Amino acid sequence: MHLHVRCIALSFVTFHYSSLFTNCIFIMGRGTTKKISAAAVKKGKSTTASASALMAQREEARRTLLKAKGTRSQYDGHLVRGRRFLADVVEQKKTAQTVDGTHTQADGELVDINAYSHAFDDIPNQYSAPALELFLVQKGLTEGRSLSTTWGVFSAFNDLWKNAQGETYRGPYHFNPATGIVSGNPAQSAAVQDMMEVLKNNEGAEGGCRNHASAMTIEDMRKIMAWSYKQCPDELISLIYSQVQSGLPLDMDEVISAQKHLVIRAFATTGFTIWTRCVCQNFELTKIRRKDVVWNCQGLPPYNIPYDLVSLLNRKGWQRKGETDGALEGHEYEVYPQHQTPEICMFTHLRAWVKFFEEVLLRRPLEPDEFIFARVGANSVVYPSDELSYDSVMKMLTWMCKDVGLTARYTTHCFRRGGARYRFMFTPLGQRWSLATIRWWGAWAEGESVDTLIRYLLDELTRYEKNHRDALCPIPREGDKTFNGDHILTAPVTAAETRELKMSFDRELTRLSGKVEEVLDKLTLTPPVSSSSSPPPSQFSQLSISTPIPSLPSPLLSPPPAQPLQRTPSHEASHEPLSGSYTTSSATHNQQKKNAPIPGIGIPDLPRGLEAWRAAVKQWEDPAASIGGKALKDWPEEWYTGPMRTITGVKRNIRKVIATEFYRCVSFPCCCCGSESDA
Repeated sequence: MHLHVRCIALSFVTFHYSSLFTNCIFIMGRGTTKKISAAAVKKGKSTTASASALMAQREEARRTLLKAKGTRSQYDGHLVRGRRFLADVVEQKKTAQTVDGTHTQADGELVDINAYSHAFDDIPNQYSAPALELFLVQKGLTEGRSLSTTWGVFSAFNDLWKNAQGETYRGPYHFNPATGIVSGNPAQSAAVQDMMEVLKNNEGAEGGCRNHASAMTIEDMRKIMAWSYKQCPDELISLIYSQVQSGLPLDMDEVISAQKHLVIRAFATTGFTIWTRCVCQNFELTKIRRKDVVWNCQGLPPYNIPYDLVSLLNRKGWQRKGETDGALEGHEYEVYPQHQTPEICMFTHLRAWVKFFEEVLLRRPLEPDEFIFARVGANSVVYPSDELSYDSVMKMLTWMCKDVGLTARYTTHCFRRGGARYRFMFTPLGQRWSLATIRWWGAWAEGESVDTLIRYLLDELTRYEKNHRDALCPIPREGDKTFNGDHILTAPVTAAETRELKMSFDRELTRLSGKVEEVLDKLTLTPPVSSSSSPPPSQFSQLSISTPIPSLPSPLLSPPPAQPLQRTPSHEASHEPLSGSYTTSSATHNQQKKNAPIPGIGIPDLPRGLEAWRAAVKQWEDPAASIGGKALKDWPEEWYTGPMRTITGVKRNIRKVIATEFYRCVSFPCCCCGSESDA
């Protein structure tokens, strides 16, 4: 008896662990498949699920796994706009001459109005193809939308009908006028395909507009950094740090200038280095928090090269990619100093921005969940819990490109495209990355179509190798002979190249000689009118000496948040600076100086809508609702008066008025609601 019971128990344990192992293997899928499988596992059913349950699970998997969430959202938007367009067309046809109340003779064809209104339903009919053709005309030709938009419209309806009723509407399109039956996908009809070809030709035709954003180049990155260091040199940053350490008031204009330039340097180099996706739906770069960056990591011995470790938890396609212990895979980047290319050195510029953010703007270390690229108000009031918005980034890029004089059309995606192409094509020979490294570093999923990589890399390489615009150059690059023209870099120096090099040196010496002559001319004093009279002191005060643009700094090997800046500002510059340079002392500077806001305090903006008054009352009463650790009613007077009156005083007064009226309505409800009661 006991032996029989033990055998039964052993069989149960064996079956239990076998089922558990099977379920674990089943759960190891990624993404939504994991969720759908887990739901079935939790039920613990050993019998076969019902047909209706399997069909429901199949439809859920098809809906969530066939297309990414962002793609599905874009498709839904195109479908909504298409059906709105169809409703407008139906209304126009109804106003046309009707034949029998249900048909119209609009545009020379007999149209069933009721059937036409259902042309964009999940189940297509005879009017689906012509209606889609008209919608493409509206978007591509009438509204002038780009080819990517019209292609998105086409893909949305193609996907809608392809997945309707199994395989009924897949394949070539055909409509039988005798029976009125539609087979195949209306998006694959000859009319729709011809219209897509027309739109594609119109995109590249003369007068057509190519609206694609350009990829940032290493040459433009050098221009950006040279312009930025000219407008905001190291001396200005050093002066601000020395004023903070001395407890002196800061000039608001200087703080705003330093903040704008440091954040654009960090933003550009970070995007160019780790190739973050920067679009409205998935802005990876602005989502980096303080806990995602680890300073001063040590490389492998014996070199022990320092690096910073950056984690991107919000990368597209990686949110659910991981192992059973919950650790995400492939999201950590070791960022090393780029001594040879300081214009793209994320190691230097990200540290410089975080140091300024913590020591000048916040006057405290960032919390782990606070954003590194946080929202900064017009008066340098920071909101570290709010990430930088897409509109703010685009405004910053537009300002930068306009001031630098860049003619290419750059958007937030330019750094990702430019960084990938630079590492694949334009780095020095022997330092270029393989396609496997490019795919991993850019976070392109293993199952993602190779078309993306082709568009990023190979298409650009083909255009580069087939471009012969330098055919008249004495030293042409000959990009069509070898990969990217690499044979030029390994070939021996020719006599023609030597002559061109000497001519280049001569041109540079001539240019420098001209600059030296200009400086000497400025130093020449005007002879005095009388030999007995000495020139007035004002003559000497009008002299000016040109100062060169500061060179790019070498990458720092110590983290800015941990060490103070060692450079001391020079207060000896008494000459008039050139346009765009910085001087540390002048008589008019002190007169026009406007103090920077008190760091660490601020008032968040009120939300839009009917609930705005509740947020105002909460900010007035709740210390956690404002920045500074105190409720607005308990703020010290110096926080909203004097220099802070225009920064926080007006906003605080608005909250005070709203809260006062709220208290009055609560205390005397009859006074507030009397008119409504009388009515």
